[in-house]
Amino acid sequence: VYDQKFPEKVVVEWLDKSENRIYYGEVAIDKAGYKLAKNLPRYTVVSTGRKAKEIIPYLIIGMSETGEINVWLSNAPSGRNRTDRVLHELGSGQAQWRENK
Repeated sequence: VYDQKFPEKVVVEWLDKSENRIYYGEVAIDKAGYKLAKNLPRYTVVSTGRKAKEIIPYLIIGMSETGEINVWLSNAPSGRNRTDRVLHELGSGQAQWRENK
């Protein structure tokens, strides 16, 4: 979401090979996400002890084996080698599915 208009929704589709199903769905994103993205805190890199100079907002999208979709906003792509990482849930929903033909 860096240097882009903040999205209003996320549309996803994925294949669950174990069930031979295609899941699809969309999740509306909380409009407050734009303000949250502008005010994300800096995180600390554990190995150096330094604070990040610039924060780039990340949208993280999770899909579960039951078809649940979650969307989070974060100040870092992962928590590995970082402290002070935050995750704000911006929305969630349930995907539908169809057989993969």
